[in-house]
Formats: sequence, structure tokens, C-alpha cells
Amino acid sequence: MDFFSHGVVGSIELGYELDKRDSYRLRDAQARMFTPDAFAYGAKMYSYACRTGLGINASLKVGENENPHYELSLAQVMADATGATVWAFPRRSLYDQTYGTDEERATLEKAPAKLEADKAASRAYRKKLSDYQRRLSAHRAAQKDANAQLSNETAPAAPVKTLSERDAALLKQAQGREHYKDTLGYPLDAEGAVHGVRSGNTPDGVPKKLCEYKPAK
Repeated sequence: MDFFSHGVVGSIELGYELDKRDSYRLRDAQARMFTPDAFAYGAKMYSYACRTGLGINASLKVGENENPHYELSLAQVMADATGATVWAFPRRSLYDQTYGTDEERATLEKAPAKLEADKAASRAYRKKLSDYQRRLSAHRAAQKDANAQLSNETAPAAPVKTLSERDAALLKQAQGREHYKDTLGYPLDAEGAVHGVRSGNTPDGVPKKLCEYKPAK
């Protein structure tokens, strides 16, 4: 089970900025209502919300002598309630690369033009190839030689694509998001995120990664 959401210490804000956000909020009280019977043996849960793995309301830093109380975190409560292993960030999380890095997004500006240029080059190549094959076939028929070649002429070379496969995939995702934004009202990415959620920089003093929380019972 994966949670992709805004979050604060002790809460996964599933209804962030919605009118009924209080009804969608997942806190320790709701987490304790989970039952282990609903989860398979060895189940794993991932929370990509900010600070799900932190047990104190630290904003900028957890001091060297300050206990982060991981055992009080929502991640640990979820693990204990479900019997599943929970992975969560003790720091804030960043979704900034889910649509690609700055460099990858910058390439999207030129990607549509490259795609159209590649299509045009492909059409021209197919036309030249068809014409060459037609003349070659006529030449071989005239020569009554299945292996005869046209004098001083070879088959046209296929064009080299200017749009890389990676950039083509990024463009496909971007166009998919725009399609769903226009039709559904939000940019659903049917291809999935370009990059996963990563750890932010705050609060300092705790691991900068997804941490593992195993059930204590």
C-alpha cells in the first residue's frame, strides 16, 4: 500500500486543501483502526508524505541531544496496527522530480518539434525507399536477373532520429498528463512518475532516506 500525499508530523493529509480534508486525514486514531487480518503476511506500506516517520514536531532540525522518538511516529503506529513493515520519511519529502528533473523538463520544450521533424524524415525516407525498390524491381525484371543492382545507386539510408527514446517517453508522459487534465480536470500520469519521491533537507539531524518501521509486537 502506497500513500502519495501531503503530510505533517503525525498525519497523512489525504484531503489536503479539500473542503472535507478533516474527514480524509489519517492520524494515529485512524491508523489504530487497521486490522492485521486485512494485510497479507510480509505486507509492506510506503508513505511518501512528509515526516510520517518522525515522532516529534521538529521543523528545521532535530538536535544531537534531542530524541526523534521514531517509536511514536505515525509510521510506527501503522506498523504496529497492521503487522506490516512500513517505510516512511522522517524528513519532509520532495515530489519535485516526479515529472522529471529540471534538465529533463527543459528538453520537453524542443521535443514536439523534434518529433514532428523525425516523422517528416521518416515519411520522406519511406517514399524514397518505395521509389528505389520500384525501380530496382523493374531493372531486375528487364535484366532477367534477380540479383541485379541499379548502376551507381544504393538503397537510401534510414534517417537518424533527433528525438531520443528517453525524451520520447518524457513527451508521451507530458502529453498524457495534459490529456487527462483537459478531460478529467487533473494531470493523471498513466505512465507513472518519471522519478520517485525523494527525501528533503529538513528537518536536519535525521536520516535523509526512507526508513523502515517494523511492528513492535
